[in-house]
Amino acid sequence: MTPLDLRSFNLFGGLVCTTMGLVLLAVRLHFRSPVQGLGHWGVAPLMAVASALLFGLEGRVPSALVLVGGNGLLLGCNIAMLAGTSRFLHRPWRWWPWLTGTALCLLVLLCFSSVWPDYRVRMMTFASTMAWVCAAHARLLWVHGRGLSARLMGAAMVWQTGVLLVRAVATWWIDRPDTQRFEPVSVIHTVYVGTFGFSVMLLLVGGLLMFSEYLRQRFEHLATHDDLTGVLNRRALATRIDQAHARWQTQRQPYALLLMDVDHFKRINDALGHQAGDRALARVAATLQQGLRASDTLGRYGGEEFMALVTGADAELALSLAEQLCQRLAQQADDDQAPACTVSIGVAVVGAGDPQSDSVLARADAALYQAKAAGRNRVVLA
Repeated sequence: MTPLDLRSFNLFGGLVCTTMGLVLLAVRLHFRSPVQGLGHWGVAPLMAVASALLFGLEGRVPSALVLVGGNGLLLGCNIAMLAGTSRFLHRPWRWWPWLTGTALCLLVLLCFSSVWPDYRVRMMTFASTMAWVCAAHARLLWVHGRGLSARLMGAAMVWQTGVLLVRAVATWWIDRPDTQRFEPVSVIHTVYVGTFGFSVMLLLVGGLLMFSEYLRQRFEHLATHDDLTGVLNRRALATRIDQAHARWQTQRQPYALLLMDVDHFKRINDALGHQAGDRALARVAATLQQGLRASDTLGRYGGEEFMALVTGADAELALSLAEQLCQRLAQQADDDQAPACTVSIGVAVVGAGDPQSDSVLARADAALYQAKAAGRNRVVLA
């Protein structure tokens, strides 16, 4: 049987990973909103193939360059993957511990290549350093990752960590001080070389799956939320209200609707322009959201109108909450970005005479009309 050419296998794995990395970089460049971590995931396999090319030039370029450059790029590939995952998961990231560890590892490799040549020390040092990076990556994915893709990436990192640790220990039994880098001395060494390229491919596949899940969640958010204010859109809000009304009919869980209209909003658009009006609406939405309870739901009903679904509320609680919202907005001052606004609020609480949620909404709308007719910047309970 022809022995496995580890040098060719290493180069082939690097080329496959590069193709996937270029796909990630292309996605990053063509996606309108920047996604944290994609750039690091895309660069990592390019570092891997650069390392494979350097190792492929062994005997044609200085051995110190192959040793430091090739191994440094391999470490950099794993660290870049770790940085990409950390930033994709919105975790804090610092470069200096990993760069310091890489520098110390390469210094040891250089010393035990040029000063005290011993392949076993180099193998133990490099494999242990790689295992440190992979173990940190596995922990990050298992603790903070969610879904099948994160578990796939975490499993790949656990496997690679185990192989690296076994290789670091086994070097004292299967290698000699003068063993060559791609010499197929054992099954363990063959698995060690092959595992890296396979693990990087699994990481990249997992990264693409995580990005796909991110896109799905992003599209779902866009389908249910108002792009300007970030609150629910009218359709999504109507669904929540229908669900609340169903609970009222089956479990007698009360709810209230607060229909709010920004006072004299047309004057803002006419005097300051539509961009100032958009900023004012975003500011109103943020202020209303801060004033509501965690169990309540805020949505943009249309134009300058907002609606809040207040669950588990009787008339007293709904009226008190509406008055707090009204006061919160009235106490704000103008700023450079958006003028202060007040709102008129109509409040309606579900009752026995409401067969559909539309009847509750109609009463809230009538109460809002009364609040505006009475001078605005006030609350009326239907």
